[in-house]
Amino acid sequence: MDDEKMTGRHFSGSSSASEGTAPAGKRFAHAAAPELEVGSAAPEPAPPLEPEADVQVATGSAGKVVEGSSSTPAAEDGTKAPAKRSKRRIALRVLLGVVIVLAVAVAAGAIYINQSIARGRKAFEDSMSQAIEEKGKTVEYNGKTYALNEHMVSVAFIGFDNRTTNSASGNDVAGQSDTIMVVALNTDTGKATGIVIPRDSMVDVDTYISGNYNGTHSMQICLQYSYGSTSEESSELVARCASRVLYGMPIDYYFTLNVEGVGPLNDAVGGVTLVPVQSVPSVGISEGMETTLYGKTAERYVQFRDTSTLTSSLDRQRRQVSYLKAFTGKVLQNATGDPAALLSLYQTAQDYTWTNLGFDQFSYLASTMLAKGMTSFDVVTLDGEMGEGETYAEFHLNQDAVYQTVLDTYYTPVDE
Repeated sequence: MDDEKMTGRHFSGSSSASEGTAPAGKRFAHAAAPELEVGSAAPEPAPPLEPEADVQVATGSAGKVVEGSSSTPAAEDGTKAPAKRSKRRIALRVLLGVVIVLAVAVAAGAIYINQSIARGRKAFEDSMSQAIEEKGKTVEYNGKTYALNEHMVSVAFIGFDNRTTNSASGNDVAGQSDTIMVVALNTDTGKATGIVIPRDSMVDVDTYISGNYNGTHSMQICLQYSYGSTSEESSELVARCASRVLYGMPIDYYFTLNVEGVGPLNDAVGGVTLVPVQSVPSVGISEGMETTLYGKTAERYVQFRDTSTLTSSLDRQRRQVSYLKAFTGKVLQNATGDPAALLSLYQTAQDYTWTNLGFDQFSYLASTMLAKGMTSFDVVTLDGEMGEGETYAEFHLNQDAVYQTVLDTYYTPVDE
């Protein structure tokens, strides 16, 4: 980030009853009696029909049969017409159907999300299991025993600036990783720690010339990114390099952000409010005066550095850390009231980032942070000393302090 160089039923009415036709299920003595032949015995008269209780029979104006005193009009087949009540039943059935469909969809979605979270958890656990096999579960250091935290997730957050390059790599991928922070999350406790590796840290860098491996050489860690032939490969190289710095702690995942995405992501969370740790005159940012950053101003705050001073990269790093803490706090605050905000931010970031974190892993991380009530995270910077090299500034890490940081983050002291 130098200046210099992420469904109704069809109610067919019954056929109209023709005039004089009795409704089904009822008999009426309307037909004429047959004439008697002379000398024949008269038939016994038929017993009178007993009227149905409380039912009156009348003939409507059109010869249609109408029953009783009910105010509901009768259908031509003698049954009551559905009228408004039937329409209400249809509407209720449709509404019930919609509710059922939605409930099934929500349940299916919840099942899918839960399965996704489970897959994400397993992927991270598999990574940590390998570390346990290689390192064992405990270590001894300075007379103390430390037990490895078995449920750790590590992701390399990489800030990338494509306006700087390393011509020695001979690769098409231009840029340097000016920000490298390993985010270590203990999924048991919910504690998250960001471990910042200064960009000028002198470390073993995997080098390539035109895609051919050329061994490891001691140089600034920011140059590792430029040796990848693709953005994804560059990010993997940086994550691997960071793992070496942290004594082999597994860092199988990366999240790389182009500095040009800082503004859009900043605005996607509604701006970021902080107290600047250093003034940036070109955009009117004053040290110690609370301000809310938007757009290009946010980008400038994390990207600017004065190359005339030896510690300019460390000064910028302090601003970046202050911004990341404020930004993360705003994201977690938004997600607490609206968990979907995390997925929305993830979608926005896709135009400016690349990552090997899939939906499963992202879902697991998001659910863990929300379940543990995370609102912030600690940030530590690896200790060392800045010096002037033959050409560029060099930061030499204090290895004892680095190892202690690893123990404090990935291990727990064992009570004896």
